[in-house]
Formats: sequence, C-alpha cells, structure tokens
Amino acid sequence: MKAQIAKAAVLVVILALPSGAQTGTASRAPAATAAAAQQQTEEPGDRFPQARAAADEARNAYEKVDMENVREVEHLLKSRRCQLARVSGLLDRTSESLDAWLSAEKFYWTSWNDAETKRVEGQQKSLASLDADRQRAADLVEADKQDREELMRRKASLEKTERTAQITAEIDGLIRDIQDSEVRLSEAQRQFEDITSSLNNLKASITARLVNIRQNLAQLDTYRLEQHAAYEDKRKSAQEICNTKQPETRKLPLPKRGSGGQ
Repeated sequence: MKAQIAKAAVLVVILALPSGAQTGTASRAPAATAAAAQQQTEEPGDRFPQARAAADEARNAYEKVDMENVREVEHLLKSRRCQLARVSGLLDRTSESLDAWLSAEKFYWTSWNDAETKRVEGQQKSLASLDADRQRAADLVEADKQDREELMRRKASLEKTERTAQITAEIDGLIRDIQDSEVRLSEAQRQFEDITSSLNNLKASITARLVNIRQNLAQLDTYRLEQHAAYEDKRKSAQEICNTKQPETRKLPLPKRGSGGQ
C-alpha cells in the first residue's frame, strides 16, 4: 500500500515539474515540436536568389525567341515554298533557347531539392525522437490505467470489510490517489495526442515539400519533350513541302547526237 502511494507521489512530482526539469523524452516533445514547426515555416525571400534570377532571365529570353521564330516559321510554311534550311535554322535556335532556360530552371529546383533533402535528413532525427516520445506517452497511459484499476480493486476490497477509523482513512486516501491518477491519465493522454498530431504533421510536411519540388522537375522534363516534339513537327511540315516539289519534266531532254558521234 505504501509502495503504491509512494509510486503515485513520484509520478505526480514528475508531472508537476517544468518541461526543462523533467528527464523523460516525453517532456521534450513540446520543444521538439516547436523546433520542427519553426523549420517548416519558410523564411521570407528565396534561398537561391541568383539561380532564380538566372532562370527568369533565361525564360524571358526563350519566350521572346519562341514567339518570334515560331511566328516566322508559320509564315514560311504558309508560303508553300521549300525553305527547309531557313525553317530548320529558326527551329534550332528556338530549341537551343528552350534548353538554356530549362537548364537554368532545373538548376534552381535541383538546388532546392538538394537543400531540402539535407533538411529532411535532419528532420528524420526529430521524427525518431517524436516516435520515441509517442511510445513513452502510450506507456504512461497504460501505466496509469493499471494504477487506477489497482486502486479501484483495493477500494472495493476495503469497502467489504468492517469499517473502522483506520480503514475509513485508508479508503479516503485511496480515493485521493484515484483522483490523482485520473489527472495523470488525462495529462498523459493529452501528451500522447499532441505528440501524435505533431508527428503526423511533420511527416506530411516533409513529404509534400519534396513531392512538390520533384513534380516541378518532372514538369520541366515533360515540357521539354512537348516543345521539341512541336518543333520537330514543324520541321517535318517543311520537309513535306520540299518533298512535293518536283522537276517540271520527268525526263531531261538531251541534245541530239552530232554526226561525229555516229
């Protein structure tokens, strides 16, 4: 009985301590969660401003070249004249400008991907810590449940005996222990729920960030394939125009052979 009450008293003291004074990992969950949340908040501005500026400049240049050259190609195709060399030159310069922009754009997003991957490696440690905290909270919930059930059994046993002043005092003490146990159980459950929520949010944030970056990189690759296919289609149209052009006569008339050739 005394050992049970002593155990309960120790648990109450531990839960009453400030978070910095407790030695359990569960007590560090609020600090770990706050640090993780701070990492999730993006700072104003861009971590790679020079790469972003270079990509924007390359994109503006490409859009200008694409608009002018494609418009000129369309004009040449409408003329229905064989101008394959000129069309190919325009399309080649446009493709080169496209590749220059995409290279700069992918460098920007790859820089972000590499940096965020390193951040994730650090956050994995936070995830491991949160996992441990979650397990400790679950263990605490289970321990409190067992304590409460034991106290309830002792109370029920005492109530069946002949009540004396000493027994009455013991019952009252057990009731107080049960109430304290309920408070600890409620606090443990709250900590468990908070840690679980923080863990899930952190995992979702990490996943969403990297998926977004990789989606942007994939979209750039897709755009490159689409644009090059469109340019090659125009080159094919120019080639077809040239293929339809035939000599005016099927057989070249040759001069008659002179008498010297007879």
